[in-house]
Amino acid sequence: MKKTTLVPLILIIFSQLAFSQKKSGTTVSQKFFEVDQDIESLRKELADVRKQMRELEIMVSIPEIRKEINNLIQLPEMTHEIILNNGTVVKGKIIHEDIDRIVIQTQIGQLTLSKNSIKLTRKADLPKANCIIDGPIVDQVHENKRVFKGKIKNDGVRRADFARIIFYLYDESTTLLASDSVLISGNYHMYKSGVQTDATIEPGRTFTFECEVDIPQDAKVSYYIKKIRWDEFD
Repeated sequence: MKKTTLVPLILIIFSQLAFSQKKSGTTVSQKFFEVDQDIESLRKELADVRKQMRELEIMVSIPEIRKEINNLIQLPEMTHEIILNNGTVVKGKIIHEDIDRIVIQTQIGQLTLSKNSIKLTRKADLPKANCIIDGPIVDQVHENKRVFKGKIKNDGVRRADFARIIFYLYDESTTLLASDSVLISGNYHMYKSGVQTDATIEPGRTFTFECEVDIPQDAKVSYYIKKIRWDEFD
């Protein structure tokens, strides 16, 4: 009678312990799963932050890199041309000359030439920009202003800096009535000084312009004259 009562009691105790352990194990595993998931999210967020910081560093450093490159590339002035007896043409800047030889600074370094090998020495034609009107100019007449639209092209062999077009308006008696100009927006360039601009025109490039010239009241414009100006730096 006692054995019959004891066995069911032991079975009940073991079943309760097993249920308790199972429940406890499920809770722990769920907690570990949630923690692992949070760590993975933090890792992804940290990776995104590092990537954004790296991109920001690159963006900030690009102007300095461009400036350093411009400072490193010091091309010599092409002030002289030396034609050798064999027909070779050497361009550069003469930095030393005596009775027997000429030392010239070229893009590949200094060259020492014997005067016996030289046929002719002359000043070199420096590369220049040449800005011209590309196509017709549209002249829009308004009550108190004139609006000029067109294109400017650099058909020279070097960059044009701060190119601008100027319009002069005259009456029948050749009296200047009004004048104005506009800077041409073109290529981006950074100068050796670190100054940056988008007002340059590289050789072969064409850019549009629009220039408004205000006219005095009751003034009668008979004709206009246009002029193109530009600079050439480093």
